[in-house]
Amino acid sequence: MISYEKFEGLFIPTVTPFDEQLAIDHKSLERLCEYQLGVDGVSGLVSCARIGEGTVLGAEEKFEVFEVMGKAARAAGKLHIATIAPQSTAEAIRMLDRLATMPVDAVMVFPPLLFCWGKVGGDLKVRFWEDLNRATKIPLVLFQIPVPNYYYDAETVNRIAALPNIVAYKEASFSLELYTETCRQLKASGRKMRVLTGNDRFVGKSYELGGVGALIGMANLAVDRWAALDKAGRSGNFEQAIAIQNELHELSHIVFAEPIVEAVSRIKSILVDEGHIACAKTRPPQMGIDSAEVERVLQSYRALRAEA
Repeated sequence: MISYEKFEGLFIPTVTPFDEQLAIDHKSLERLCEYQLGVDGVSGLVSCARIGEGTVLGAEEKFEVFEVMGKAARAAGKLHIATIAPQSTAEAIRMLDRLATMPVDAVMVFPPLLFCWGKVGGDLKVRFWEDLNRATKIPLVLFQIPVPNYYYDAETVNRIAALPNIVAYKEASFSLELYTETCRQLKASGRKMRVLTGNDRFVGKSYELGGVGALIGMANLAVDRWAALDKAGRSGNFEQAIAIQNELHELSHIVFAEPIVEAVSRIKSILVDEGHIACAKTRPPQMGIDSAEVERVLQSYRALRAEA
């Protein structure tokens, strides 16, 4: 029987460190995982999500990362959620079959590109998840990409949540209205699927509306404060959760300044400065940030941490 309660709390979509030649830096990845998993209040790690540069990793490279992060999570007694981005049902099932043999506790599935090809109704999306649900026993995590063309509407999410293998939902629409309506429908239907917010603009408020955790890229930084926010939110202290969110508001501006695509480079630059990884390189087509921006980012982040 699936334990839905395990999929609550703070989950970090960990960056994937590279060396100067842009190969995966296994030692840095192991060191970073050990650090993040060692912070009190972290429920688990997520591999190869957007912040983990899953979009620029090769197929076999992803399985390397899954193995390293999965072993680290198992050693720490915490969860590991692997991320896949299949373009067909058959591809998704092949990947799930392989992941079922690895140190993976759940799989987060990015929606296929076809989901945003014109007006795609809920029936097609639900059938995709029905097929995956039948094909595997591994717990599955639904992912809401913050692009309106890709959105799962609230009714479709509610239908997918009825499937027994769907344990959690990363809701990252950045739409307070959609988030609120989705949580309302899930509650009204008595769904067990856990809602994990990815909405850094209103993460504190997310708990009051029905979220029971966060799966958020900025948690690579100031991990202790994100863990404190999550603890406050899940304990019902929404005022404190929102206060910590306000404290971390500047972090959003630091990391997600335009161009947003370079957010990973900014996170990595800070992690290098903190000694958690050895190199801040990101893979093309990302261009990375120049030395002047690195210095601005580091100064802003140090000031933020000094005030905490």
